[in-house]
Amino acid sequence: MIPIRLELHNFLAYRSPDPLRFEGIHLACLTGPNGAGKSTLLDAITWALWGRARAKRDDDMIHLGQSDMSVQLDFEQEGQLYRVIRRRSRKQRGTSTLDLFAWDGDHFHVVSEPSIRATQEKIDRLLRLDYDTFVHSAFLQQGKADAFTTKAPAQRKQILSDILGLAQWEAYEETVKERLKALTSELEVIDLRIVEIEAELAKEPQLKLALAEAEQAQQEAQEALAAAEKKLEEVAHAPAAMRNAQDRLAERQQRIKQHERDLQSIAADIERQMARIQGYEAIIQHRAEIEAGYAALQTARDADHSLGDKLRQLSDVETQRRELERQLDAARAELEKEASGFQASIVQLQRTLDNADAGKLSEVEAEIIVLQAMEQDRNRFQEEMALLGEKKAELESHKRTLTVEGQTLRDRLARLEVMEEAVCPLCGQPLDAEHRQQLIEQLQAEINQRRGDYTTNQEQMVEVSRQLAEHRQRISELDGELKRLGPLLAQAGVLQERVDAADAAATRLSEAQARLDAVRQVLENEAYGQEIRAQLALLDIHRSEIGYDSASHDAARQQVEDYRDFETRQKELEIALTALPDVKASLEAAHLRQERTQKALLEDQAMVETLHGEIKQLEALVREQQIRQQEVNHLRTAERVAYQRLVTAMQELDVLESQRMRKADLELRREQKRHEQALCEELRTAFGKKGVPAMIIEAAIPELETDANRLLSRMTDGRMNLSLTTQRENVTGGVSETLEIQIADELGTRSYELYSGGEAFRINFALRVALSQMLARRAGAHLRTLFIDEGFGTQDEDGRNRLVEAITAIQQDFDLILVITHIDELRDSFPVHVVVQKTGSGSRVSVR
Repeated sequence: MIPIRLELHNFLAYRSPDPLRFEGIHLACLTGPNGAGKSTLLDAITWALWGRARAKRDDDMIHLGQSDMSVQLDFEQEGQLYRVIRRRSRKQRGTSTLDLFAWDGDHFHVVSEPSIRATQEKIDRLLRLDYDTFVHSAFLQQGKADAFTTKAPAQRKQILSDILGLAQWEAYEETVKERLKALTSELEVIDLRIVEIEAELAKEPQLKLALAEAEQAQQEAQEALAAAEKKLEEVAHAPAAMRNAQDRLAERQQRIKQHERDLQSIAADIERQMARIQGYEAIIQHRAEIEAGYAALQTARDADHSLGDKLRQLSDVETQRRELERQLDAARAELEKEASGFQASIVQLQRTLDNADAGKLSEVEAEIIVLQAMEQDRNRFQEEMALLGEKKAELESHKRTLTVEGQTLRDRLARLEVMEEAVCPLCGQPLDAEHRQQLIEQLQAEINQRRGDYTTNQEQMVEVSRQLAEHRQRISELDGELKRLGPLLAQAGVLQERVDAADAAATRLSEAQARLDAVRQVLENEAYGQEIRAQLALLDIHRSEIGYDSASHDAARQQVEDYRDFETRQKELEIALTALPDVKASLEAAHLRQERTQKALLEDQAMVETLHGEIKQLEALVREQQIRQQEVNHLRTAERVAYQRLVTAMQELDVLESQRMRKADLELRREQKRHEQALCEELRTAFGKKGVPAMIIEAAIPELETDANRLLSRMTDGRMNLSLTTQRENVTGGVSETLEIQIADELGTRSYELYSGGEAFRINFALRVALSQMLARRAGAHLRTLFIDEGFGTQDEDGRNRLVEAITAIQQDFDLILVITHIDELRDSFPVHVVVQKTGSGSRVSVR
């Protein structure tokens, strides 16, 4: 990965600086004052690519006072140009976005995945590096050059193991161990099952003897059952014959009961028919009396019907008269109601005229105009207070910012003033007296400027607070006066309504009085309902013409009631005359059915006696059949038991044969499992620390020594070289795993811990670069960019020169090397300078 262009927005110390372009830069130093944001540029690159930097939370990297940030990085990977844009916002509970673009020769087009996670995985695949691999290879972070050499020998070996990706061998070893546990359990189960099978096979002689005995018993049971079944066949017909005779007997007995029921029914029918004949003949004897009474009933009904028609006509006339009288009363009531309405309207209109007060209305309207002017003044004061409140909030926010910045500057100044070493307390790089004094003066000037801004801010806040207090006092006074405005507006509305109503009432009053007088005149003269009165006169004439006599009508009704019984007797007479011949014929037919049923009853009773004798003979045969059947059932059960014993014995012998085959299979599986167990034991040794991982480390040590010594020789003019030892003899005579660093120079071979700070730093640097190159190769990526964010304060002038020479010497191995420093002597050793400057509107960066 080679960075091409970096663009920042609100990222840590940067607001919106000009983009940083890396085109044409091969070897450069990144320089600027402490705290200006040099290391921030590298944080921006890692955050854009992996969403991770030195800060614990993304929101901590947003520029102070801002709500969002973004980083855009254009980079080249294997000849293809890409652009990644990552954004973060505090709004909406902290949202993030990640977009990936690819250059197609004309423009960038989107190649992002649907989610941030999927897009991040795609970036990792493109780079063949994740964040952890990058910061341990391409990014030599500040203060971490000796992170490998200062560890204990065993920890060094673990770090090297991690770099070489040997953790997978530990996973392989754990997998094999788990498989060994499973194989041990399986072998224990197989051995136990074989022992059980062998115990079952030892029972074979006993099972064969039991089989022979079962075969003999089963044959004897079959012979006894055949003899008993032959004897049973001699009387096998008896139960069926008994059931047949019993069925015929039950049938005859049922027929006898039916004949007896039929005879009872026929006798009842004969008695009923004779009673009907006697009743009909008694009715026919009074035929003349019944016919005369019925004729008198018909005459009385005709008279009743004629007088009823006249009564209905008279009733209709009375109904019409009542309706006309009701209509006449309703007409008078309507006129009286109308007169009452006019009278009530006159009273109400007079009251409306009495309530109007035009003078009072004028007084209230004048007072309202004065209060509305006060209300406009209060609204104006409230708008001015809102503007003053916004201004006060801005001043308070600026005050807090000045307080935080002033405290930060004072802390830095205090640390510079108490430090006596020639090392910057802010970044850890070398700092001479002159630079220290310059930093102190610069910080003091910034503190004085913040103090002046703070004083001005305080004065403005006092003035704004005074104006706010005056406005609140005036608004309070106006609110007291304006409390009367609402009630006055309501009172004016009521007074205006009364005046308007009085104007309308004056016109309507005279009109209502005239209409009331007219209605009263009509009532006094009864000049209403003339048509109704004429209809009533006509109804009186029609009533006299009907001629209805209520006494004659009552006499006709009484005669109808006296002769009403003859209507029923007439109907009974007609029925008797019609039904008597049919009833006599039915009586004769009933006598014939009675004779036939009595004859059939005698025949069935004789057959029942015959069947009783037959059944008595069959009962003895049935008892014998039952005894023989019980014997057959007993022998059949004995035969089934003997057969089951035979089958069981045969099955047990068959099971032994299958168990013998099962044992052979288990013995074969046991041999296979033992072979697999032996293989796993070998694999466990191979995957362990003394196996393949140790071989890989041994193979990697020469590569690491060669790369480190090549760089170390350049930095020491060939005086020093290092060697790595992975094993040493312990006090017991055995061998212990380790990773010791031995350094050889003109004075001999010594441990790393015995060298001075400057010499140790060169060793650290050589090993760190060598490890970075190894880590990148192991990750499958070509390490094309190297960032060195490391202080060189431990080096003297010659040591720094050697470091520069070493960095220059390895520049051909990288497309871009960027060294971060604020030491002038070291800065001037590089052809290109990337300069970071701190300004009031955020840090700026430029290339020189």
